[in-house]
Amino acid sequence: MSMLECTKLLTMNRLGHLACAKDGQPYVVPLHYAYADNHLYAFSMPGKKIEWMRSNPLVSVQVLERGQGREWRSVIVDGHYEELPDRIGDECGRDYAWSLLSKHHDWWEPGALKPATLSVLDHSPHVFFRISAESMSGREATD
Repeated sequence: MSMLECTKLLTMNRLGHLACAKDGQPYVVPLHYAYADNHLYAFSMPGKKIEWMRSNPLVSVQVLERGQGREWRSVIVDGHYEELPDRIGDECGRDYAWSLLSKHHDWWEPGALKPATLSVLDHSPHVFFRISAESMSGREATD
């Protein structure tokens, strides 16, 4: 797939699979995102993926689009994790992420759906982040 086709697929979809690694161990989780300006913007609660990406910011995201029958298109983005902190002077990136993500009614899923017995609001501040698309490639299969 061309870069334009890859970009269109990323823009038209919202769900991918994030791969990160720590100490040689890979970890893959679903990720709701919004794509703009060569970045994937996302939201999460603190947990394993945030801890691992803070430790090793090199990540990959795979987005799959199913077609009719055996048709499919897939894009892999290799990039770099960057947290968008909630502090004075950094509001622009965080507000931009929120503006992109909040266009969809369930923008906070699955990032805020962390099974826990503790109150999320009392113990887990949310994390907005972006992944810079340093490289991407796409493949497709048609009938």
